[in-house]
Amino acid sequence: MNPDCPRCEATLTTFTLSDGEAFTCEECGYVGVEADHSGEPAAVESWEDALQRFHDES
Repeated sequence: MNPDCPRCEATLTTFTLSDGEAFTCEECGYVGVEADHSGEPAAVESWEDALQRFHDES
């Protein structure tokens, strides 16, 4: 990983745990973690439906 932030070019801070490393920028908040946001959102259950399901299962 490049020691400079790809967003603001500040020096990245490295965190190491066991064999893993994570990089973050304290200046702009960049975190070097890839994320996939392409999935379909899960159906959201309303509180009313959740309470009804709870009472039906009791």
